[in-house]
Amino acid sequence: MSIALPTLHSIAAPARTEIGEPTRMVCISSALGLYPGAFFPKSFSDDYELSPTLQPLAKMRNQFTVFSHMDHPGIFSKHGAMKSVLSGVDPGGAPTGTAVSMDQVAADHVGYQTRFPSLHVSVGGTLGASWTRSGIKVREHRDPRDLFKLLFVQDSEAAIKSRENDLREQGSILDLLRARAKQFERRTNPSDKAKLDEYLTAIREAEIKLQGMQRWLNHSKPTVDYDATGHPHSDTDYGFLAPLMFDLLFLAIQSDSSRVFTAGFGMHNRTIELDGVTGGYHGLSHHGNVPAQLRQLQIIDKFYIEQMARFMNRLADTSLGDRGNGTLLDKTMVLFGTGLGDAARHSNRDLPTVIAGGGFKHRGHVNAKLASGQRTPLNNLYTSMLQKFGVQIERFNNATGTLDLS
Repeated sequence: MSIALPTLHSIAAPARTEIGEPTRMVCISSALGLYPGAFFPKSFSDDYELSPTLQPLAKMRNQFTVFSHMDHPGIFSKHGAMKSVLSGVDPGGAPTGTAVSMDQVAADHVGYQTRFPSLHVSVGGTLGASWTRSGIKVREHRDPRDLFKLLFVQDSEAAIKSRENDLREQGSILDLLRARAKQFERRTNPSDKAKLDEYLTAIREAEIKLQGMQRWLNHSKPTVDYDATGHPHSDTDYGFLAPLMFDLLFLAIQSDSSRVFTAGFGMHNRTIELDGVTGGYHGLSHHGNVPAQLRQLQIIDKFYIEQMARFMNRLADTSLGDRGNGTLLDKTMVLFGTGLGDAARHSNRDLPTVIAGGGFKHRGHVNAKLASGQRTPLNNLYTSMLQKFGVQIERFNNATGTLDLS
């Protein structure tokens, strides 16, 4: 028998509740970082000279801020740092709730006001950057065609009915698991209580997800004018896959299907299908300062920023119309970040970081080194982003404060 779930405060009716246009958050990552020698500008000012990697953003230089000397102070996990890039906490063995990524804090704030609290896509491999409060890694969509179907292809009546039955059955299972966990709670010793709390948190998250999915089950998906019939040569056909990925994110923003997104490029050692690239990606990141390898690596890095620039341009070209002044970019904060400061040395220090749009007052190239000589925690920026998003939070994870971008 299924016990009815209580009404959960983070589940909203499928309609906008804000006055005016809501704020969005898009977090873009590269699992193998960016070559620092071509990424960081040489001077700190509003009128700094753009670095080679940042050249694709030239026409929008008043719409973004570049930071130097920021990172997550406690992270020294080499490639494994992608797991902590949006949290500043290594999820391996972290206490429940302490390794949640900031995109999931934002997603919890939105809840099911949108069909999807958050959406996650990647090209070339998984990133593993998003983590729920209960310590569960959020799955990423790696095939844009599957994402298009999820977002915009209407389900048949039979499929909806089948899904409804599945959700009801999952709800019954959760009811049973919760009841058994409560029985076990009375017999736990203090050392087991933390594990049980984590288990109950995961059940709570699943309940919220089920209720949200049930609320949207019989609401039609938005209709968009988009051709999704093309096919990539392979999963390293970045020239095809990356623009399609960002086009789908743009349509998801425009249709208010979600307000929180992560996107990025995974780690692998295959050859990426870009003109001028012939070596394996991971091998190129360990370039040894060999000019031929550096040239290829910089082609890849610049391609990433080109995709960010293209995406920003689409947002900037879309007026809010009668929903408010400005453009979609003014209401969409776009972060580019990575867990590696220098992949060649497996360094997690001085992480390449750009924040764009979002209604922030942008400041050119900022030297975030403190008077003490230490670097500013990246979570200070994340705290400011979450506050701008509307989350009532004083400090995110191990932040020491905020950044003035008002």
